[in-house]
Amino acid sequence: MSIRQVARAAAVVALFGILSRVLGFVREIVLAGVYGATADTDALVNALFVVNTVAAVLLYVLVTLMIPVFQQERERAGAQSAWALLWAIVGWIGMGLIVLTGLVAIFPEAFIWFFQMGPERAAIASELLRVMAPALMLQGFSALFTAILQVHGRFAGPAAVGVAFNAGILVGVILGAGSLGITAAAWGVSLGAALQVLLQLPQFVRESRAGGGMRVAFSHPRLGSVAVLAIPVAAASILQQVNSFTDKLFASSLEAGRNAALSFANALGSAPRTVLLFPLLVPLFPLIARFFAEQRKDEGVDAFRRAAGILALVSIPLSILMAIGAAEISQVAFGRGKCDSACVAEISAPLVFYGIAVWGNFIGYLLNRTLSAGNHAREIMVATIITVVLTIGLDLLFLGPLQQAGLALASAIAVYVNTGITLWFLRRRAPQLSLRALARQQARILVAGLVAGAVALVPAFLMPDGAGSFWGSVAWLAVVSAVGGLVFIAMARALAPREFADARLSLSNLSFARRR
Repeated sequence: MSIRQVARAAAVVALFGILSRVLGFVREIVLAGVYGATADTDALVNALFVVNTVAAVLLYVLVTLMIPVFQQERERAGAQSAWALLWAIVGWIGMGLIVLTGLVAIFPEAFIWFFQMGPERAAIASELLRVMAPALMLQGFSALFTAILQVHGRFAGPAAVGVAFNAGILVGVILGAGSLGITAAAWGVSLGAALQVLLQLPQFVRESRAGGGMRVAFSHPRLGSVAVLAIPVAAASILQQVNSFTDKLFASSLEAGRNAALSFANALGSAPRTVLLFPLLVPLFPLIARFFAEQRKDEGVDAFRRAAGILALVSIPLSILMAIGAAEISQVAFGRGKCDSACVAEISAPLVFYGIAVWGNFIGYLLNRTLSAGNHAREIMVATIITVVLTIGLDLLFLGPLQQAGLALASAIAVYVNTGITLWFLRRRAPQLSLRALARQQARILVAGLVAGAVALVPAFLMPDGAGSFWGSVAWLAVVSAVGGLVFIAMARALAPREFADARLSLSNLSFARRR
């Protein structure tokens, strides 16, 4: 893909990412307003985690493996062999999804037991999980479709699945909350998963016909080697979910509603990744994977360095804004309906630390994708193991004094530790990467962000406290964002002109893509 093609793809992913995130916010707002931070929402959060974990692991493994494996097999043995390998992978995963869905539907209590959330909330969560069981299989097939379509440079359908999923949940809650209560949200999850599959199915069928037609297969000469490659990738993905599980496990031991508050804060904290990070890296990953597959490592490292500069320009000011404006952001997003001032305070406390982690998440995800492009999944697994162990230890340390905010603080610390470890691994695999130059690049942008944040707080301190009202919070955020944004742009142009020029070029390419 050329830079312009990457920009076009990024524009499409950005558009659907924004729509998905907007609907995701609306979904969280509706859930908070209709159900509040209660035992019911705690049960929903945990049941939905079981379903989404399977989809997240599958999507990570399939996208991480299928894109480089398909391209390497096509280079080695031609397109026909690459498609045959792909269908063998699909056959085994599809069969596993059917079996797992049946087990969840018949024995939901076995999957809820791990959360240790008490008999009342466990009974609610088990019933919700039984209703959501079809979504587990459907989201798994949606992950398969996403990987196959991205292999062939098709990003529109996969990018829109979040829109379909959130729309399904909203329809379920809006139509059924009055008569079904929290179960309406579970039916909405299954509806959203079905919409994900229906959305991608036509494009998947077209691509399959171009590759010789759909067929069921369970064997291929390279299937065993791919399975071996998948082990560390799957292990790393599962380990990444372990921290999400322990967050919910520890939060379930707190007062009812704290688990839901942590989930709402996490939704706000992850918004920048969905809207800004994924649109760039989704189309960029196949490009970096091609560089590594063709032994063009210098070009791959250069793409990483330039992407790191652009991501820092975006993520650093967002980190600072979310950290200093957590209360106002929480008020604007959730302060309505059954989510009163106490509910907002419970959300804003962990959001401070999720905001601080935004910068580390952006750079860490880029490092993860770059290592994956070079088929270095073992290093990712090692870094993930270290991070998981560290996070659990920090969870236990901070949970007592800080409650759910302590869990967010532990996650933030672990994000930066993981970023440092994966950077060290990438430097070992790619000696062309200058750590000193990368550190100077990031430090210059960080200084620009800190100066902008400090200047923006001057007029903010002169304003009345708006954290308790919607419009007061909106005004506070508008002033801080406007003043801080102008100062940051001026500082970034002076301190990081090369990165600023790259960002302007990317924006101009995205604008061209949107006009097209």
